[in-house]
Amino acid sequence: MQPEIIALIFDFDITLSPEFQQQVIFDAWGIESERFWRESRENMQRGYDMEHAYLKNFIDYGRRDAAYALTNERLYAFGKQVKLYDGLSRRGGAHSVFDDLQAVLARDEFTEHDIRLECYCVSGGLKEMIRGALEVNALEGYFKEVFACTMDEDESGRLGFVKETVGHTIKTQKLYMIAKGVSPEQGDDPSDVNEVTSKLRIPFENMIFLGDGQTDIPAFSLVNKNGGTSIAVYREEKSVDGTIDEQKTLRTYEQGYKLAIESKRAEQLLPADYSSGKPLKMALLGYVEKIAKKIISRHS
Repeated sequence: MQPEIIALIFDFDITLSPEFQQQVIFDAWGIESERFWRESRENMQRGYDMEHAYLKNFIDYGRRDAAYALTNERLYAFGKQVKLYDGLSRRGGAHSVFDDLQAVLARDEFTEHDIRLECYCVSGGLKEMIRGALEVNALEGYFKEVFACTMDEDESGRLGFVKETVGHTIKTQKLYMIAKGVSPEQGDDPSDVNEVTSKLRIPFENMIFLGDGQTDIPAFSLVNKNGGTSIAVYREEKSVDGTIDEQKTLRTYEQGYKLAIESKRAEQLLPADYSSGKPLKMALLGYVEKIAKKIISRHS
């Protein structure tokens, strides 16, 4: 009997991390983030899509000044500096929401049906940085695959070429790859996603997708329309003293509501906090249990 898989799929920036991952690079370089993103938008005005625009900007910085030259190894190291939301990290033996999610499926009622959880990340960020962030937080073993932008080094050893980008609609392609069990990291040809199949390795109704912004809209819609669960998250904005800035957070919430709930693209809109007792953690535990019980009922 083949195992039944529940897929938990995350965006990265603002979904797993409270900041855009590139910020740690800007801090190391001593440049303002707005300057970098303004230059990237100028690339977009010249016809580049969003992901190619910012990746080209990174390449251009390295070509203009060796102090800004990046390598995949440096991206991985920068990724280790990226902070995650509360409740996610297992660093130093800390307890994580992922431990509790696995514990749900470790119950006898589910193990006898061989129901398993797999986690994925689908992001327009940089794959090496995400891998670094997961590794330093002792989460790499929980994520089966990371789908994100990749770059290659030129003859000088610096990043000089874009290999793959993951934008709005490409995220839906990655969801189909997850559904069909197409894994480039396991040596599968990505074009296999186009093969016609009568049975999905992971049906969309077994998927939970979490995202936060415009680039997640196609993924929200695809999962939602095919019987899966889409959850939109938003960042609670903090004041200098660490307390929640209610006015800024309200604006963030209202943007998320229009994006995901009013448009019926997601089932819930929750603050991005995965720690014990918080609504997002409770929702994830509840959805995993609910899907597992539906899997059993389908086979009974």
